[in-house]
Amino acid sequence: MQVLQEGMAKLGLQLEGSQELQFASYIREIYLFNDTYRLVGAEGREFIVKHLLDSLSAVSYFRELLASSSSQVRMCDVGSGAGLPGIPLAIMLRDTPISLIERSGRRAGFLRNAMALCNLDSRLEVIERDLSEVDARFGVVTFRAFHPLTDIIRPVGAILAEGGSVCAYKGRTDSLGEELAAVGTLVEEGKGGSVLGWHHTIVPLEVPFLEASRNLCVLQKITR
Repeated sequence: MQVLQEGMAKLGLQLEGSQELQFASYIREIYLFNDTYRLVGAEGREFIVKHLLDSLSAVSYFRELLASSSSQVRMCDVGSGAGLPGIPLAIMLRDTPISLIERSGRRAGFLRNAMALCNLDSRLEVIERDLSEVDARFGVVTFRAFHPLTDIIRPVGAILAEGGSVCAYKGRTDSLGEELAAVGTLVEEGKGGSVLGWHHTIVPLEVPFLEASRNLCVLQKITR
C-alpha cells in the first residue's frame, strides 16, 4: 500500500480511511484470483504502478469533466476485465454511478465479488454482455488496454449519450495520432457511425513511478 499511497500523493489525491480499506480489499482480490482468471500481467509494485496508478492518473480530469455537467453523469468502463479503470475510479469518484461492461462470465463474476467486498455494489453494476448488445447510454465511456480506436469507435459511439465523451487511456502521442487519423478515414468512408466526425483532445497523464508516456484521448461526436 505504501507505493499506492506515495503515488496518489504525487497525483494530488487524498485517501480517506474507508478508501484505503477499499483499495486493500481490491488488491487482495486481484492477487487471489489473478492466476485463475488471468486478470493482469503484473504483480506487486508493477501492478500498483502500471494498473492502479495508471487508472488513477485521470481522476482529476474526470472530476472536472463530471463537475461541468448540470446533471448526474453515468459512466462506463468498456471491457473492464479486472475492473480497471472502473473500480479504482469508483473508489475515488464517490458520487458517480459506473457500469462495468464485461462479456466474460468468469471475469464478470470476479467483478461482482470485488464490488461487494469493496462496498461499491450500491454505485457499481456489471453488464455481462458484449459491447454490441448494450442498449444503455452513458455520458462518459472509458477504457484502457482495449482495442485500437478504429475497432472500437463505432460500437462505443453507439452507447454514448448526446454530448458525452469517450475517454481512452492511451500511450505515445505518435501512435495515438495514427489511430486518430484512421478514425477520420472511417468517418469519411461512412464507417464511423452516424457522425460527421470526432473532435479530440489529448490530455497528458503523469503516472507516478512510470517512465512510459501515457495520455487520455478524449473524443466527442461532431453531428448535424
